[in-house]
Parts: sequence; structure tokens; C-alpha cells
Amino acid sequence: MLSTTCLAAHAQSCASTPGVEHFYATSWGIDERNTRFQPESDIDATNVASLEVHWIFGLDENEAPHSYPLVTEDSVFIGTTDGNLYALDKQSGCIRWVYTIDSPIRTGVVPGQINVNSTARTALFFGTYSGEVFAVDAQTGEQIWRKNVQDHAYAMITGTPSFFDGKLIVPVSSGELVLAVNPFFACCQFQGSILSLNAHSGDINWRTKTIPDPPKVTGSNFIFVEKWGPSGAPIWSSPTIDIERNQILFGTGENYTTPASDTSDAIIAIDLDDGSIRWVQQYTSQDAFNMSCTISMDHPNCPKNAGPDLDFGASPIITQTRSGQPIIMAGQKSGGVYGINPVNGERLWERQFGRGGYLGGVHWGIAVNELLGLVFAPISDVPTGPFTGNPEPGLNALDIDTGEVKWSVPYVANCTDREDCRSGMSAAITATDDLVFATGLDGGLHAFAAHSGEVLWSYDTWRDYDSVNGIETKGGAIDVHGPVVAGDLLLIQSGYDSFGQMGGNALIAFKLGDQK
Repeated sequence: MLSTTCLAAHAQSCASTPGVEHFYATSWGIDERNTRFQPESDIDATNVASLEVHWIFGLDENEAPHSYPLVTEDSVFIGTTDGNLYALDKQSGCIRWVYTIDSPIRTGVVPGQINVNSTARTALFFGTYSGEVFAVDAQTGEQIWRKNVQDHAYAMITGTPSFFDGKLIVPVSSGELVLAVNPFFACCQFQGSILSLNAHSGDINWRTKTIPDPPKVTGSNFIFVEKWGPSGAPIWSSPTIDIERNQILFGTGENYTTPASDTSDAIIAIDLDDGSIRWVQQYTSQDAFNMSCTISMDHPNCPKNAGPDLDFGASPIITQTRSGQPIIMAGQKSGGVYGINPVNGERLWERQFGRGGYLGGVHWGIAVNELLGLVFAPISDVPTGPFTGNPEPGLNALDIDTGEVKWSVPYVANCTDREDCRSGMSAAITATDDLVFATGLDGGLHAFAAHSGEVLWSYDTWRDYDSVNGIETKGGAIDVHGPVVAGDLLLIQSGYDSFGQMGGNALIAFKLGDQK
């Protein structure tokens, strides 16, 4: 529980203008390469055990927070599924300003310097459930522009946009695969896409579809509802900018219907300037699947011989080998982790962990530590779907050059006497010089030694809290975007009620305490 001192701190007014001189991250993956490596960490193996709760903020009253915090020298920016973008004081959690929209904010928040009417402004960019992208002034919370990027009624933004050189690269996903559970719904016509926006104005520079052929009627089901295809191949994660080769890297999801395309369940490289496709490397072919298949494989909207739903939900990482050769790291829901040549998409090595599944394998994100030559891969392996074999939830460290497994730590969940509790590591992770911060679906937050996998510190977030903003606040399953490290601060969102998990709404800030 928070002290009365901390509660009083929130009751006091704090400066309404955030500091925006220094951001601890410039993208969802901390840098444009999506390494999820934080070099600016005061938390290390010698002092991590002194971390203690500093403040807790209640993320409105929805129980599935889906944004990702962005930290500056004195502030924290975060969105909520109630449609609020908050600017909070980093030391107390006090609200500096709030900007409210009419759609859930589903992405992280990223910064960028732009010019508006010949005036330089620091903007915050994010995407929404309704398929819109926003630019908001970081200091005032005022809207700069708002752009609907939908080319389909059910398109939405889940992957965090990437800002680079005055451009905003936006991935587009969709909720149409869920609507397919209705046998009267004509499934499916959405096709994934990626856009380049002028970050100064929101105007579209170009759009590239993940499926080259437009959808068309392919037949009808037994109740005479039209079937459509090819469809799907959404982009769920944040695009990666490969500056050296002037290209964008991203992963795609499964097809929703047949015919299947060769661009689903793939890593794709496109030209940064015009969006033209350079290469495609597919990892699971003929993967046509939608949520109707979870009701019954005989559902009229479930594709015949439905695929295993093995998306790339995690952003690829552009990194380098010990000899300085460029290499892509990618993780898939199959449990596969891959090393890829960024020039032509050639698969250099691969390793398999666990059995994979609808919610299995690598779900939201991996991380690298180039100094140690390691890539870290969390495995979810929640038992879902028609998959055989034993689940292997846990955290793994692999050699970047070869894929050799350096260490593996199984994840044992704390689910005793807890409903809606699962054993798995689904959320993205974050690495520092000598630590890896990772979480579990049981609400556990852990710091692992990067060189060995030893657990050096843990905290159970599955509990009720007194929040600094005075609303009912609780933790639960930890999923989606994962931990944030910024200087001596560690942030985590706890509670995510999708997929039958325990919901919550806690944003927890930890800070280094007295070291004994």
C-alpha cells in the first residue's frame, strides 16, 4: 500500500508542462532497430534487489490496459483503453495533463520532432482501436493532427507506429477475425497494410498491402453467406527501421480465409522511401485461421484444413554479429526463433522452443544484448488449440551468431488459489547491460541475470492497490508490451483480461531504494 505522503503528493498540484528535452526511448523497441535494450539504466545486478514501489496509478477502470509508457526526464506518458492519454509526473504520478479521445488507445506512445506552421514542436504519436493515428503536443496535450488510416471498416492500430526522419510508419491490423464467429458474417475482406505518413501533417505518403491480390467472393457457406479471400496477414507489431539498408522490417499474421497467401506468417522487408517489397520470408504456409475455428472446426466461417494460427506478433530486431555482420532476430508463435540475413531474407539459423500455439511461443517481443552477443526469447506456450507436446514456458538466451542456446529458465507460475491464472511469459521483455526484465501471466515481474538467467529480484503484482489518483486499482495478468526501464525507474502495467486472464488496471512505478 502507498504511504499517506505519496497520496498527499498527488493531491498537490504539479507543473502542467512536462519536460521533453530527453526521452529514454524513441520507439516501442527503445530504438528504431527495436532491440528492446535500454542503455540508460541505473538498475543493475548489484542494486536491483533494492527496487521498491514508488507509486501506483490507476489506468481508468478498464481491465485490459494496452498502451506502453514513454518516459522523459520528469514525466511519464501513457494511454488507456478508455481513450485517455496521460502526462504524469515521474516522481509522484501526479497528472500534468490529460488528452481524451473517443476510442481505446492500443499502442505505445512515441516521440518525434516536427514542424507545424514553421514552428518546431515535440509530438507524441499513437494509434487507436478505431484505426486512427494521432499527433499530440507533448508539452500541452493539444491535438496537432488526427488521421484515419482505415481502408477497411474493422481495421485498427495495434502495433506502435515508428517515427524516423519526419516519417511515421504505421502498421495496420484488424478485428475482423473475431467477427467471423458470427455465422452470418461474410468473412473476410480485410488485408493488412503498412503506411508512411508525413509526420508533420498526417498526410499519407504511401500504403503497401501485405497481400498483393484484392479479395473476391470465393463461394458461400451452408447458410448462403458469401465467403471472401484472400484476407488477413495483419501487422500486429511495431515496424523496425533498418537505416543502413533504407528498409522497413515487419512480421505478419495468418490469413483469415483461403486462398492463403505467401505473405502471411512472414518477415517482410520493404523500401523506406516508396514501400516497394524487397523480399518476403514465410515461415508457416497455408495458415488460414480465424476465431470461428475456436468455436468449432466445422463452423461455416472456419477455413477447411484451418492452419495453426502462428503469427509473428513480435517485432523483428536488426542487430549484428560479433564480427559486425548485420542480422535480423525474429520470434514466432510457433516457438521458433530465427536469425535472418537482412539483405535477402535468407534464413541463417533457427531454434525451436516448446510446442507453440494460438497463445504460444514468442508472443509479444524479444530483446538483444549486443555486448554479450545474446538474444533473449520469452516463451508463452499457454495450452490452446490442437497442439501436441509439452508446453515449455520460460526465458531463453541464444547466441546471436549461431542460435546456440546459452541458458534456459523454465517459468513456474504462482497460480495457487488464483482464478484465471496461467503459466506463461507472453509480454515483451526489456534488456539492460546485465539484466533482463520479464513478466508472467501470473502477475510476476522478475529481473534475470543476463549472463546466467539467475532470478535476482521478483515482485508479485497480482493484488489490490491504493492508487495516487484515488480510483479502485488492482493488478493481475501481465501481458502485451512488458516492462519499461528509465534511469532508476522501472514501470509495469498489471492486469490484462483478454483470453480469459485476470484483468486489472495498475501502472506500477518502482524505484531504487536504500542499498543495504
